Amino acid sequence: MDYLLVVGGLALLVAGGEVLIRGSVGIAERFGLSRALIGVLLLGFGTSMPEFVATFGAAAKGADDIAFGNVLGSNIANILMILGVSALILPIATQMREVRRDAVFVMASSVGCMAWILVGGIPTLGAAALVAAFAAYLVLSIRADLALPPDAADASATPKPVLLSLAMALAGVALLVAGAEGLIRGAGAIARGFGVSEALIGITVVGIGTSLPEATASILASIKRENTLAFANIVGSNIFNGLAILGVTGLVFPLGFDVSAAGFSALDGVVLLAATALMFVFAVTHRKVVRWEAAVMLAGYAAYLAWLVSRAL
Repeated sequence: MDYLLVVGGLALLVAGGEVLIRGSVGIAERFGLSRALIGVLLLGFGTSMPEFVATFGAAAKGADDIAFGNVLGSNIANILMILGVSALILPIATQMREVRRDAVFVMASSVGCMAWILVGGIPTLGAAALVAAFAAYLVLSIRADLALPPDAADASATPKPVLLSLAMALAGVALLVAGAEGLIRGAGAIARGFGVSEALIGITVVGIGTSLPEATASILASIKRENTLAFANIVGSNIFNGLAILGVTGLVFPLGFDVSAAGFSALDGVVLLAATALMFVFAVTHRKVVRWEAAVMLAGYAAYLAWLVSRAL
């Protein structure tokens, strides 16, 4: 049964990613918005719904280590695994107009994750600061995009009906959430059967599992040559995970855990910070992430997973 959940979840993820991309592109074309903004707001935040459900649900049950490990593991997987695979398929263009702004907010969320590991949780004041930072990012992003001249935004002469595009986007998110849920349940049960710790499950099985919507959306966007969507999806997802999900969850259920007992290490935070910095260094060189850079990311992720497994043994 667990293996059937994994297979069924993967099928729903592929279908959901396809529908979400079609709907997102349609909305961007209909309203003359840039694909970068749609990629950050709709793809990035929409594909992060599984992370929100998993993190909030785990915190509600008192499993703070899984809740935090999910966001930490997902953000690392988004950069090293998902961006790496997407750019390996086709070099990812990163000609987003506000790379500097996005880098500041993504790095802020990564620094926050590192800090929460060191202090063993997220206090209420810290959670409020995360939500405020997320709100500031939304305002700055939307204002900057709306200020663009009409011919600077992506547009199409024959846009799809907006209700159809919106329905497709929402349906895509729903399919992605359902697929991720099935895959996480199946993979989590299989991992527990092998005696894997909860923190390791949070960083790997849950973290990677809830990142599969982002993986599906970014990889399909890369295949369809919607490169701006692929990169913006990763940026938006990591900002949403590190600021909005941890912030909202921390306000409702203040997260606290024993760092060593939960299985976290300062190195987890260092890996996230290094991955974030590497992503933007690659992004600004030649305005794209090329295949050899993708290979470096994937090699780094393989090394990190190997270290996690060795630590758990």
